[in-house]
This record gives sequence, structure tokens and C-alpha cells, in this order.
Amino acid sequence: MANDPHQPGENDGMVGEIKSRIATLKNALNQGEAGIALVVEALNDKSERVQRVAYRLLQTREEPEAKQALRQYNPYRAFKCLRTLGGHSSRIYSVAIAPDGKTLASGSNDNTITLWNLNSGSPRSLLGGHKDWIDAVAFSPDGKWLASASGDQTIKIWNAATAQEVRTLEGHNRWVTSVAFSPDSQLLASGSKDNTIAIWNVETGEALKTLEGHHDWVYSIAFSPDGKRLASGGDITVKLWEVETGEEIATFCGHHDWVYCVAFSPNGKFIASSSEDKTIAVWEVATGQRCFNLQGHREAVNAIAFTPDGKTLVSAGADEIVNIWTLATGKVRQTLRGHTDWVNSLAITPDGHFIVSGSSDRSIKIWNLETGEECQNLGRDSEWVNSVIFSPDGQVIAGGGEFEQRKRWNLHSGEELRSLTGQSSWVEAIAIGPDGQLLASGSEDGLIKLWNLYQGDLKLVLRGHTDGVWSVAFSPDAPLLASASGDETIILWNLNTGEAIRTLTGHSYRVDEVLFSPTAPLLVSCSADETIKVWDRDRGTVIRTLEGHREAVMCLALSPDGNTLASGSEDGKIKLWKLHTGEELTTLDAHEAPVMSLAISADGRLLASGSEDATVKLWNLHNGKLLVSLDKHADAVNTVAFSPYAYHLASGSSDKTIQLWNLYTGKVLRTLTGHSNWVNAVAFSPRTSQIIASGSADGTLKVWGRK
Repeated sequence: MANDPHQPGENDGMVGEIKSRIATLKNALNQGEAGIALVVEALNDKSERVQRVAYRLLQTREEPEAKQALRQYNPYRAFKCLRTLGGHSSRIYSVAIAPDGKTLASGSNDNTITLWNLNSGSPRSLLGGHKDWIDAVAFSPDGKWLASASGDQTIKIWNAATAQEVRTLEGHNRWVTSVAFSPDSQLLASGSKDNTIAIWNVETGEALKTLEGHHDWVYSIAFSPDGKRLASGGDITVKLWEVETGEEIATFCGHHDWVYCVAFSPNGKFIASSSEDKTIAVWEVATGQRCFNLQGHREAVNAIAFTPDGKTLVSAGADEIVNIWTLATGKVRQTLRGHTDWVNSLAITPDGHFIVSGSSDRSIKIWNLETGEECQNLGRDSEWVNSVIFSPDGQVIAGGGEFEQRKRWNLHSGEELRSLTGQSSWVEAIAIGPDGQLLASGSEDGLIKLWNLYQGDLKLVLRGHTDGVWSVAFSPDAPLLASASGDETIILWNLNTGEAIRTLTGHSYRVDEVLFSPTAPLLVSCSADETIKVWDRDRGTVIRTLEGHREAVMCLALSPDGNTLASGSEDGKIKLWKLHTGEELTTLDAHEAPVMSLAISADGRLLASGSEDATVKLWNLHNGKLLVSLDKHADAVNTVAFSPYAYHLASGSSDKTIQLWNLYTGKVLRTLTGHSNWVNAVAFSPRTSQIIASGSADGTLKVWGRK
């Protein structure tokens, strides 16, 4: 039986003792030297809580004994990893903590920025809009803005509260490596691989001045605490600038390789710089003299940060470690290990209690003095284009794929309209809503993302699946989305709120496809558990289970009138079913290998199947008779699609080609070549047979048609 929280616990006596010792320490400061000695002794108390209280009490004292004890005490000796956050699909290049200490921003090579609740470790918002990797993120000191710098040569300013993009700053002609706000939040500085620094008006987006002086890339910038000066690191030097005039004041030389990071001490008297030469230099601003040369990393030092009290410096390196330095001695006090690749960025919470590190291992770690618990590690890679789909008006094609992006194309001009960035893993499925405004994508990381198809902005991220999402489908007559996953479930989502309405459970293996009935409130799913289930969409209950396949059911197709269901299996068979009764109409011994794809013509007369046996077969849907076998492909047929008027068929194959077939003659009208890897998806525009789109494992989408 669980303990009653209102009854005394076995630890109550210990807690009372600790509280008593803390009260004694607070009173001791009024007892002269003996009291100070008691507090100093408490720095080695067995209770970490007592140690922390003693440390804070001594920080308020001016006695020599107190200062000596503080110099010798190591407050970071118990640092361990508290929590690991994931979600980015690639290297994390930058992290920043909001002034209130509640929100963490991370920027990644996957072109996205994630906002996290720092206390719970849960992602709050995903910001998509950049067309290339994110090199740097920074919060304004007043907490209103977030700035991001990208390889797409732009800077974006976001409303930190709403996660909405406010403006895009353009002016650099190479990628932007760093951003920093002035202390009054009125100015933003940016450094670039075009060797320049730009200073911008945050409210208007106007470029106020350009600072030139570095003879090579500028990697890092930092405002002084009073906002009057700017430090920059690049080439192998650190430069100091007058912000108001743009004048270069000083150049600090001493590093022997790239300078990757610069930081002002909280009192503004020192600048720290880190370098590819594996060292950290601490410079006195007034004289330009190097006070310390800190050596402790085995590889490049990518990031540095001062603690708020200015007594400690934290560094992160390509050697996968985070070092904590005591500046009074220039010695490493603690080395934090846990990352498995370069540590690229650091941030320290305003209260000085937490360190956040971002790494090329795609993780963010939060290090804390108290518990040392590591909670979780999430995230995977991005890969191939696996599906394409048209807007219902026939004007737009969307596809998902490699390089963490999905693209939209104008079909008639072949012009790329928009790249939608922010997908964190393989895009396994995409669908466009009935109104043509909303794009849904499902990916291997278990996330579903909803996008405004025309603006390209991310509207919602739906989280609920614990494995890859293999299929998504919009309801034709209600604001609903269905998703099917490798976690054996189907989730129904309310598109107005983004909430999961219900989770449908019943399959005992991966769910490969889900479809809405075009004519009734029904949902149909197929699974690797060898079954098909028909669901009551509104109640979430199974109406019937269709059994008959002896291996995984890989694909489905529904006739336009909603009466006939076709299912294709890994056993090479196709079954036709009467949807409303569950009666099996017939079994087609269709292929000698798995059936990869099915399609039913718009007039409901023909069924096409594509198989791993390299053939396409056409069937009479009404009597199940084989009409023709098309065998011009040299490898697996991954996808089939009918033209709008059922005269033509397109098939895409692992042989890297698309075949266009005349369905009356069974002859190939044209072979489209140009992809350099498997063709995974093909689709006709719903309004014309003259436009075809294809998606491939080569990471590209191609649009084919007449000029």
C-alpha cells in the first residue's frame, strides 16, 4: 500500500535535522569569528543543501576567512547531467536561455529552432522558416525577441512569446554565424562569413552600420555590459569596436587559429576568447593584455560563457567535454562528460545554477548541481523523399524528403514555390486537406506537423505517437486528421485545436496505412499484423476486422463510391472486400513478391497494383480479372497512379525511372529518366494528365510536363 502523504515518513527526521542546521548557520553569522568558522566548516557538510546555504551566506561576507573559503570551495563538484533533450534531426549549433530562465532556444543543422520549457524539458514550439542551418540564436535582454542567424544568409527576429516571425533581416552575402542583442534590446549585431559585422535597429529592421576589419570569417560577437562596445572573434584575432561610431578600438592577437567564441565578463573588464588552437584566452579590456591562457581541451574550443558572478568560466569543445574553470586560479575545476560528439554551444541560466550544452550528437544536456539525473534523449535523421501529393485544385504539388525539407511546386511553370523546413526525421507520409490550405506530414520520429501550404509557416506539431508515423489522411467532410504509426495505434486529431480526440488500439503490429471512407463516417486501416480493421470514425470502435492475408498488409485503396476495398500484402496477394459487410469478394494471386502500391481509377473500373517483382498489373475491379501485366521496369515498382481520366497510368520504380503507359494498348508512351535513385512516389495533377510529379530516394522532386 502506498504511503499516506499526511503520515510521518521515515525521512522526516532527516529533513528536520537539515532545517535545524540551516537555521543554526544563519544565526552563526552574528557570532563573530566562531560563527564564520562554523559556516566555513558547513561547506563540507554531507548535505548538499546545507553546503549551498553555507556558500550563499559566505558570499555576503567581507571577512578574509570567508573570502579565502570561497576561493577554495568548488560549487560545481557534484555537477552531473540532469536532463537530455532531443528533437532535432541534426547537429545543434546554438542554445540560448531566455532572461526569465524558463525557456531554452536551440538552433540546429536541420534548419529549425526549438523552444523548450527549461523546467520540464518539453518542447514548446518549433520555428520553421530558414532555408538552411541555424548557426546562432539569442534572446533580447527584455525577453521580447529571439534572433536567429542562418546559413541562408539571413537573420530572423521572432516574437519570443508567440513564436511568430516578426521580420527577416537581409544584407549579408554569406552565411550568418552569430547574433547578439545590445543590453537595452534596441540593437542587434550580426557576424558573417562575408568578414563583416552588421548592426541593426531591432524595431525597424534597418541596417545602421557595417563594421569591416576582419580579414576572414567572423565567428562570434558580444556586446559589453554597458552596450558601448562590441567584441568580435574571427580569423585569428579578437577585435573591440565602438558601437556608436563603428570605429575599431583594438585588436587582440595571440591565438594561432580560428577564434570561435568571444564573451564579456559581467563587469565588462575582461573578454574571454576560445579558439581552434585548443586554448581559451582571457584579456583585460583596458590594456589588451592576456591575463590567462587556459589549456585543458584536446580539440577546438567551440563555446565559452561566464557565470553571472564572473568568477567561473565554462567552455565546450570538439573533444566532447564541458570544462568548468576557476578564473582566480586558471585551473579546471570540473569536467562534464556525456556528449558523444562535438559540443558546439553553451548557455548559463540567469541564476547561475544550470549549464545548458548543445552538441553535434543532436542532444541538449542540462547540468545541475542538485540531482544529477539524466532523463531522456530523443531524435533521428532525415532522409529520402517518400511521398508526393497534389493540392485538390491541381495547382500545387507537395513532397517530403531529404535535407529536412518539403517543397511546394507550381506545376505549370515548374517553379519551386516554397520550401517547408522543420521536419525532424524521414518524411513517411504527407496529405493535403480538402480545402487545399493545410499540409500534414508524418515522419519516422513520431511527429505530425501541420503547415499552411501557401505561407509555408508551421501551424501545429501533433505529438502522441511513440514510433514512426507511416500514414496520414484528412477526413473529406470534418476537421479531422488520422495518423497511423509503428506504435500499433491510429490517432484521430481535431484540426481546429490540435488535440488528440482519441487513440484507436487494436492492431498488434505496425499500422501501415489509414484511409477515410469518401461516403461514410468510417476509417479503414491495414497492419503488419496481417489484418484490416474498419472503424467507426466518431466512436473510435472497431466495427469489424478483416482477416485473410497471411502476411503483412502493406497498402489499401478505396473505390470512389466507398463500397469496394482493395488490400495488398507482403504475400503477393490482393484481396477485394465489400467494405460495409466485410465480405471477402475475391483473392487475386497477383504477384510473386510483395504488393507495394494500389490505386483505383477515378471511374471505379480499374485497379492497378505495383510490386517488388518489377511488374505493374491492371485488373477489372468488378470481376477481379487480370487485364494486362506491364513489365518494362527492371526493379521493384514502388508506386502507381492513374491519370484523372483513367486513360494513362504512371509507375515509379527502384530502377530510377517513371513509365507512362497507354491503358488501351498496354504500351509505354514515355520513359522519364533523370532521378539518380529509387522513384518512391508519382502523382498526376487531378485536373490534367499533362502534369506529373515524382519523388525519389535521390532527395529530389521532379515535375514533368509540357512547357
